[in-house]
Amino acid sequence: MSGRATIALIGMRGAGKTTVGRALAELLAVPFVDLDESTLAWARRVGVRAGDVGELLVRVGGWTFRRMEAQALRALLEPCQRLVVATGGGTVEDADARAWLRRAARVVWLRADPARLAERIGSDPTSRPALDGRDTLAEIPTVLARREPIYASLAEVVVDSAAGPPEEIAARIREAL
Repeated sequence: MSGRATIALIGMRGAGKTTVGRALAELLAVPFVDLDESTLAWARRVGVRAGDVGELLVRVGGWTFRRMEAQALRALLEPCQRLVVATGGGTVEDADARAWLRRAARVVWLRADPARLAERIGSDPTSRPALDGRDTLAEIPTVLARREPIYASLAEVVVDSAAGPPEEIAARIREAL
């Protein structure tokens, strides 16, 4: 890794950012950070308690959640550390978060088709509220259509997250970077 030391994985919920991120961090022998965990820690520092990011999102609302997430991302990226960060699927919807990703990270988009996302989200035990008031699985096409152009504008590398096991995908990312 050269220049920007952090590798940030972006993509929809269910794209495999955490799983591939852990494999990539192990391959590169650098720390792995899940932005969801960092956001929860950030929220606790400002006095907001939640068991998981789904609960945090419901408790503080979408706008405040994205601001907390952007602050947590900045705290990770500003010191220019060698690490792998799995962002939240909607992290890219915040302008400050996008600016930090552009400035301080090598960004990899883990792309997945809607059917694969629905399969993975459907089997995910973590509860997350739907963003548009519908069922979480029903909103995938709408949210994907809104976010894909943003993901594409940020990504230095795009990888199909269904193209093999996490270790293979991590190896492809390392080669691409």
